[in-house]
Amino acid sequence: MKYLHRILKLKKGSHIRVHFDQPTKILLLGDFQYKNYKEHRTYEYRGGELEKSPQRFVIPNDGLWHVVVERGGYFHPKNIVANVEVEN
Repeated sequence: MKYLHRILKLKKGSHIRVHFDQPTKILLLGDFQYKNYKEHRTYEYRGGELEKSPQRFVIPNDGLWHVVVERGGYFHPKNIVANVEVEN
């Protein structure tokens, strides 16, 4: 799996906005859940298959958060442009 990845240190209640140029799967993962994702284990996330940009997420807990924008299969990844912004 190919993906775009951004790590953010955020506080509970913070908001992020993810912009993307085509439908894709976007995952908001805590630090432990991201490790499970990378190791192909069961993981919990917020987000999913999304078509409309931008998407807004509220951070549920203080800590490191990983925003993953999936690009598709390893041999035929999509050329996706994505941006993550933290709202004040």
